[in-house]
Amino acid sequence: MATIYNEQRRLGVVVVPDGTKMYNGRPVVGVLALTDGALMRRNRRTVGMDVVAGGVQIYNEQPVTGVVLITDGRVLYNNQLVIPAQVAGGGHPDWVPDATRYMPAATGTRWPSGFTMTYASGLNYQCSLLWFGSPDYPTNDFLIPFVGFGLTEGGLAPQETVNPNADMLIDEVFFRLLDGTEYPILFGGVAAAAATAATGIVYGQVTLPAALPAWSIFGIRTVYHGTVGNTYIGGYRCQRHRGEKLWGGGDLATVRALAAANGPSTAALDVFYNTVGNASNSQPLAYGPALVLAKGWDGRPVPLVLADSLLERQEIAASADARRNMGVGRRWLDQRDAAWGSLIPVVMGVPGSKSVQELAASATKRWVMIDAIRDTYNAGKNIWTFVLDQSGRNDNSATASTWSNAKLGLVDRVKTRYGAGIHVVGMTLWPTMTSTDAGRTAAAWTVSALWNGVSGTLKTVNDTVLASSRYARVMDVFSAYTTDEDPTKAPAAEFFPLGNVIGHPGNQDGVTTWDTIKLPSSVLLGEVITFEYQPGLWAVRTVIDRVDNGDGTADYKVAEIFATNVQDNATLLSRAINLDSGSGTTTHVHPMLRAILRTASRIPQSEKSKFYP
Repeated sequence: MATIYNEQRRLGVVVVPDGTKMYNGRPVVGVLALTDGALMRRNRRTVGMDVVAGGVQIYNEQPVTGVVLITDGRVLYNNQLVIPAQVAGGGHPDWVPDATRYMPAATGTRWPSGFTMTYASGLNYQCSLLWFGSPDYPTNDFLIPFVGFGLTEGGLAPQETVNPNADMLIDEVFFRLLDGTEYPILFGGVAAAAATAATGIVYGQVTLPAALPAWSIFGIRTVYHGTVGNTYIGGYRCQRHRGEKLWGGGDLATVRALAAANGPSTAALDVFYNTVGNASNSQPLAYGPALVLAKGWDGRPVPLVLADSLLERQEIAASADARRNMGVGRRWLDQRDAAWGSLIPVVMGVPGSKSVQELAASATKRWVMIDAIRDTYNAGKNIWTFVLDQSGRNDNSATASTWSNAKLGLVDRVKTRYGAGIHVVGMTLWPTMTSTDAGRTAAAWTVSALWNGVSGTLKTVNDTVLASSRYARVMDVFSAYTTDEDPTKAPAAEFFPLGNVIGHPGNQDGVTTWDTIKLPSSVLLGEVITFEYQPGLWAVRTVIDRVDNGDGTADYKVAEIFATNVQDNATLLSRAINLDSGSGTTTHVHPMLRAILRTASRIPQSEKSKFYP
């Protein structure tokens, strides 16, 4: 029986990018999502709509329609009147625009962190090309800070003590459109700038001839240099599949020529792709903007995120989405939900961050920077509207009160800085497991009392978070991560079957190395796969490139190159949780791609309703 709203059948809809003309064989329509219950708006009857999963073609006995959420006042879209709609699950309160307020305008920005690198002879001039996603509203008048300090990852994170031994010397920076058009980003009206080592911040600005359309992809191209033998910092691992590049040469003319040719990254700066480590065994870090801000804000919430690695890792580069998002948090916030919209955060943390070490000794320079933007460029208005506290995992302690007090203490310090009345939203924490089979089967998972979220220390900590008056609201995301079969544990690899290896890679001689494997084309770029290379024996590879064959298979390039002798048609799984340390019984902390996508899909977008005071 058809479902009715306002004397009409409810429509099944899929939110599509602004500019899309057709979906499911039907014209895409513009939608004005109402939250006041009005049955008429602009002399048109309000239509009931239910957001459905992509791929669904029929819903409520009607074809599914593609819609674009209109938030900028347009009354026409795709040559049709915008439709007032009541979207299932409700919708956001009215947004109050402030088009002159600088707000985050780029997905996937990162602070320099991890380690310093050394300028090598012939590579001491470098040029990075990074691509970002813009907000879901038009933007212009960009403010782009670059910093001379870097953050520790790991034990002392996020202390700002990973610093170059000389200033970061910026030669020129450009704002780049997808068609290759570039506009210079200037620092006080000049092209070059120097971010003082360990302390410096410089601000680039550019105003485009016309506003950047909503939901665009844009690039920032940064040229910088130093003296051979000096150290420098970076925050970005270039994502090949998204056209990101890192060029190097011995002089400015050389890197300018490489950038103009837009060829592949310089080979010496394109090693250890999709690998995290140190300066000698990690994908090189490219220098780029610490944040990208712009005017044009339409009033949607902007989270200031207290974060650690679980916001973004264990994705590195090869699996990033089209808008540079990686990890559960960034992907979920940026989802273009018809009722609640997409949100671009200010992420304060880095992998390894502890709540107890944030906004504390040696961890205040980022905070000073965002406050300086407020006071110097934003007429006293913050570049965020509320605080989202995802942190706390790395403060784990066998004593639950010690653990929760570390997390809540950070909230106290933030409130001391910005006022007791700021809106803070908490998040519950996820478990860590150990495994005797590298996380392949659920039966091999073990959860210690420390990490048991049903009956252990983690349960006590999460209960404290849920009940704490420090938070105006709390997102309980624990069950989104764990399984229905065993709510103490996350899914194992067997939860994500991918079929079988097609034939076998290599020569099956155990001597000749191979780097290409034929798999079902449903395997995702950047995915870590595990396969039964011989009966009872399993191997792991990371897929970093692919060529589709047009027959449901694809040839995948893998990062790990060995001579593994793989039996024909080996069983294939997607690795769910990363192996973080040890051997034998091992520790698994970070979700990998399929588990990340699963978790993000299990957190309702309606949780964004908690972001409003």
